[in-house]
Amino acid sequence: FNIDVHDYSVRLRQAQKFLKDGDKVKIIVNLKGRENEFRNNAIELLGRFQNDLGELATQENKNFRDRNMFVILVPNKTVLQKAQEEPKKKEKSVAAEVSASV
Repeated sequence: FNIDVHDYSVRLRQAQKFLKDGDKVKIIVNLKGRENEFRNNAIELLGRFQNDLGELATQENKNFRDRNMFVILVPNKTVLQKAQEEPKKKEKSVAAEVSASV
């Protein structure tokens, strides 16, 4: 649960990329030794990660009982379908602009 801001943002971007590709994402927080006393910080970190992903992912499974706490996220199909439809519309409009300007 002790993660730097840059490391967190890199993992967030990679998770977004995987979810947009239609893959599942498993977020694991390993607690070692005395870190186990700060379980609430690890749970907050997992919650913040889910909130930062927003509607892109839905929670499939979670486990907060062991030292290895994890959340499995599945891509939200409705958001993915909307994201795939938007670029198609943009591509058609760009092609129309190119042919009109020639």
